[in-house]
Amino acid sequence: MEVREFDLEQIVPQQLRDRMEGARTRTIARSGKQLNFYITSNLFPSISITGSQCSLNCKHCGGKLLERLIPCMTPDDLVSTALAAEAQGAKGILVTGGCDSIGKVHVPAMAAAIATIKERTGLIVIAHTGFITPDEAGLLRDSGLDGVGFDVVGDMATAREVYGLDLSEQDYISSLDALSDAGIMLFPHVCVGLNAGRAGGELRALEMIMGHKVSTVVITGLMPVEGTPFSGAKPDPLDFSRVITAAVELFPDTPITLGCARSSGRDRELIDYLAIESGVENIAIPTRYAVEYAKRNGYSTGYYGTCCGLPPSDDTRIDTPLYDTRAAAPLCGADSASALHGGGI
Repeated sequence: MEVREFDLEQIVPQQLRDRMEGARTRTIARSGKQLNFYITSNLFPSISITGSQCSLNCKHCGGKLLERLIPCMTPDDLVSTALAAEAQGAKGILVTGGCDSIGKVHVPAMAAAIATIKERTGLIVIAHTGFITPDEAGLLRDSGLDGVGFDVVGDMATAREVYGLDLSEQDYISSLDALSDAGIMLFPHVCVGLNAGRAGGELRALEMIMGHKVSTVVITGLMPVEGTPFSGAKPDPLDFSRVITAAVELFPDTPITLGCARSSGRDRELIDYLAIESGVENIAIPTRYAVEYAKRNGYSTGYYGTCCGLPPSDDTRIDTPLYDTRAAAPLCGADSASALHGGGI
């Protein structure tokens, strides 16, 4: 198969190329020439504790992404689904769901079920919580929850337009504080082009995350979802370069991750390429182009069967990718959960 190369000089302005080179050099100096690829599929199923219900009906999702997840609306359902997932070879589960009218996902109500899962299985359990209080974060910590993906929007006009919520920066920072202070592994997400593909607030979101202990910063992108107001919108791939480069600059001791929620097809290949050139260490559900580009350019690679917010571990390493590397788009539904909450809730 012929490889279609990208020409960085033709695609990226000189000033941004210089910053990308500096960011990539910094990443390689700290961690070596290593790329970690995360492949979830049935190894890390996503579960919705609200089924297909969500009170917000956000413009990027409209509840449609929830329809792709496993519904578990009671604690007993959650436990039984987790037990079945482990029996089928899963390494962990993501507990997520729709939001209430103030942007909360009621994961704390499942704390006892999560504790049971942690007692009865060897599964990793992570969650999307939406906004959260210190008491709720403490409850989840005590349940044994392994980590939380919390999404940060840096432009409140975007939050109002997309979610219909009147939020302040402090609303986000208070939840980051609650999770960080509770000692739960935290991997915040920043969505590129959340507002109908237009960049705005991503750099401010990174600044809001600074000062909190995080395992990684995950950069995602708006995914066009059929039947939503944003179905025809997608971010400029160059905006991924700008945000990833800024993340490497602002978090010099923290790995930066390209999350699974992003465009498909040739745009996805370009985003993967630009992300590598900008200094990411981890890519969720990579395209074949990314895998082959890494090999051609001397990167050591590893594959892991977990959510990309988790550090690479021998326990979660897989020998070969469980997906078709010929495809330019992912063949599993992991991107649905990430896209659902990939923009701030």
